[in-house]
Amino acid sequence: MLGASVSAGDALPYTFPAYEVEVETDVVYCSAEGYWTEGPDRMSLRAQRWYKLAGRPHELSLKMDIYKPAGDGASSRPLLLMMHGGSYAIGSKSEKGQTEWCRYFASLGYVAASIDYRLGFRPSAGGLLQAEADATDDARAALAYLLGREDLRADSGRVFAAGTSAGGTIALGLAYGTSCHILAAGNLWGYVRNLSVLENARVPIVSFQSVRDPVVPYGEGLLLGLKMAGTAYGTKAVHDRATELGIPCEHVPCPEKHHRLHLDGAGVLTPRFYEIRDTLAAFFAGVMAGDEKSLTGAEPR
Repeated sequence: MLGASVSAGDALPYTFPAYEVEVETDVVYCSAEGYWTEGPDRMSLRAQRWYKLAGRPHELSLKMDIYKPAGDGASSRPLLLMMHGGSYAIGSKSEKGQTEWCRYFASLGYVAASIDYRLGFRPSAGGLLQAEADATDDARAALAYLLGREDLRADSGRVFAAGTSAGGTIALGLAYGTSCHILAAGNLWGYVRNLSVLENARVPIVSFQSVRDPVVPYGEGLLLGLKMAGTAYGTKAVHDRATELGIPCEHVPCPEKHHRLHLDGAGVLTPRFYEIRDTLAAFFAGVMAGDEKSLTGAEPR
């Protein structure tokens, strides 16, 4: 693994835990009109027909939790923005996987933030596409807030975005579909709607996904297996196109027949969680070190 090591002495910077972690919880970063920001775990898309969707959108306060290294003397810190998954219907910034990843990256010296974003949409193709766009707008607002906080010392030249499922899609949206300058993206079983977006920038991508993912197509296919949800391009399709374009990338196909790889059915962290954590840290450190050549087209070791 790029940058992996057994001691702090021979590790790349930002790959070895060195700090205690401080956390700011429920920090409001903006307000926006939407349905809700947290939904009950495991709620199906069909359940949206009755879960709060009968009402009209209303003003929401969007919040984040910010994880910071304690006692570091750095004048600037890399910034990691993490987005949870949940098909734009469920999930929250407090999901165990997001919180533990953020806590770990803060221990490496990052400022890391797990955000809530607008959830809920009319059960239609247009409604889902709007939810995707709204969530990306929210993530952009979260980045603006974090970079505007001078006390956080977040370096605008070292910004990373990562997320699971819908969160991975948001991370790619930030990296390739907006004016945000993202140094690298972590795409954890997320997707894009059109592979041509990869021509907009040259942002390195590290990705994980089950080759038998039942929710997001591994290559090209229908999202959720539903015609209404439209065509999506999963991590393998994104990786292959990025490789063709010469974008530094690493892709890890997984044999599990699950969509959510980092948590088991009881919400307990899986061994895959730690592999993803360490791979993201090594990949991001390699990008910061300028070691892009060794990343291009990388497959599992």
